[in-house]
Amino acid sequence: MVNIYNLELISLSSDLLTIKVNCSSGTYIRSLAYEIGNLLGCGASIGGLKRTKIGNFKLDSSISIEDFLKVKKVKFKKSDFQSSPYMISIEKLLDKNPSFYIKDRYRCDIANGHPVDGEMVESAGAEDNNLFKKGIFVKIKDCGENIIAVHKILSENVIYDIKNKRQNLTKGIVFF
Repeated sequence: MVNIYNLELISLSSDLLTIKVNCSSGTYIRSLAYEIGNLLGCGASIGGLKRTKIGNFKLDSSISIEDFLKVKKVKFKKSDFQSSPYMISIEKLLDKNPSFYIKDRYRCDIANGHPVDGEMVESAGAEDNNLFKKGIFVKIKDCGENIIAVHKILSENVIYDIKNKRQNLTKGIVFF
């Protein structure tokens, strides 16, 4: 479901309308512009689009790729990623996403790209089981809390399908 929480007119000049939208994930701003144009009876299209915030990440705490590359002309070292205010760890990026804890004997399988099935899952960790939705990214962790992969959930009903030991629950996206 798409929600528009706030729509603010920033400027109106001739036939150019500038608006600020605060909306839910999954909102297509181009479709919103089309609908506004239809309501006004004149049609509309997007001349520019700037995302200023997504989740906890804001534009004012970012740096352009050009500026980043000017600063980092040398080969990256692991310490560069850990100390840079512009680099975000995978843990921080996915801190709100759910986790699957994998039985130790399946760690290598996951690291080699295998999907997760119910047999591999030791436990599922999330504050809210509703976070386990199809299409959501899930952290695949070992029992020592180490992220070994990031997968996309394929199952419509993950908690139920964990019990079905043969059902593939995920598709691998990133492996560590």
